[in-house]
Amino acid sequence: MASTNRVRQGSGKILVVDDEVLLRTMMCDGLEAAGHSVLRASSGEEALQVVKAEHPACVLLDIMMPGLDGYDTCAALKADSETAAIPVILISATTDVRVVDRAESVGAVAVLPKPLPIEQLAHAVALALNPPA
Repeated sequence: MASTNRVRQGSGKILVVDDEVLLRTMMCDGLEAAGHSVLRASSGEEALQVVKAEHPACVLLDIMMPGLDGYDTCAALKADSETAAIPVILISATTDVRVVDRAESVGAVAVLPKPLPIEQLAHAVALALNPPA
């Protein structure tokens, strides 16, 4: 019998947003291997359109992108009553300690370093979809 504390894998569509094709592809491939249905976007503007059309269960969002960056995209999602409940995980290659504070201020549930082993990424998504009680 499975433990009730076990994190479910493969729950719902996950939107992966990154302007770097290779990193986006690696994250998508890994999440698909973990049983998730994955949507892709290469910009903040595109992410907002995909979220409205597809209603993903979680959004993985690169912070540093041209145009609408990850902070502004997350803030826009959280300001819209239709998308505010979707958990957003920000991903960043920067080591600036202010990233976490700013991520929290725009409503992100977590900030992950980039690149990240796919096992840790899949686990973070599972926790965002099924927060511990």
